[in-house]
Amino acid sequence: MEYFDEFYVQRKARIMSEFYELINETEKYRFKDLKAAVKIEALWRMYKQRKFYLHQQWAVSVIKRVYRGYRTRKNFWKLTNMALSHQRKEFFSSAAVSIQRIYRGYYSRKYLHDFYARKKYLKYIEGKNQRRLEKMSKYQQQVFSEEQKRQEDYARMEFYKLSTNLHHLSSTKAVPGVYKGLEEVSDFGKHSLKN
Repeated sequence: MEYFDEFYVQRKARIMSEFYELINETEKYRFKDLKAAVKIEALWRMYKQRKFYLHQQWAVSVIKRVYRGYRTRKNFWKLTNMALSHQRKEFFSSAAVSIQRIYRGYYSRKYLHDFYARKKYLKYIEGKNQRRLEKMSKYQQQVFSEEQKRQEDYARMEFYKLSTNLHHLSSTKAVPGVYKGLEEVSDFGKHSLKN
């Protein structure tokens, strides 16, 4: 048993010396290990933060992408609906214009510009024009005959003036006397006064 006690004491001493050596060795590298642990923790935290930040960035980009897609689709549908409503409006407007045009044509042909009434009116105007042309032709003939008569009278007067100044060709000249008037003696003014 003595051997056992001695072995136990030696072993205890050896364990204690190894323990102290290990503690000394750990104390020797404690700051280095502390620095390494701090560095590892910092890197781990940085890794976690960076991973969280990248995940947040990815989530933000996904949200932005989805929102931009939603907004673009919304704008697209809005523009599409506006274009479609404008197209429908143009179609119905042109249809309404065509219907109005056709109805106005029908109404004007039926009530305002009736073919038979217009034909009757044109016949009336033709008769009126014919009567007016007859009156105008009568008036033209009357004016022509008056002008012809005036020219004949003028020619007769000119002839009379010329012939009265040729008194040297006649041997005697009738002189009005007490018992005869001027009209009885000469032909002066007889033709122009009669007509």
